[in-house]
Amino acid sequence: MVDEVGCLSYGTHAANMLFHVVIERHLRSRSMIFTANKHPTQWGGVLHDEDLVAAIVDRILERGRLYHLDGPSMRTRHLALDKSAPSALPPEPDRVSGTHKRPSRASSIHMPLFRASN
Repeated sequence: MVDEVGCLSYGTHAANMLFHVVIERHLRSRSMIFTANKHPTQWGGVLHDEDLVAAIVDRILERGRLYHLDGPSMRTRHLALDKSAPSALPPEPDRVSGTHKRPSRASSIHMPLFRASN
């Protein structure tokens, strides 16, 4: 998972490094998840190489999907900052320690986020 593309500043070789990761995962048909606060057409300016970013995005979207998520932040919903949009989810209990367990739902599918490669 590559989180927050466009949120941080990157060095001049960022696109080159990301390309190697993306091409390797693309060739092996491995999953990739990117979150960004910028549209992929703006990644070239962030990663300092428009042409290489076009190749990266091309490979990501060949078998992938682009989702635009909009609305109030789920990270701050407990603060009720957006009074006009009521939270669809009940507030979660405060977490005092790492031992808090959420109740399981029968419809939940539990899958590991990462698998160790052999």
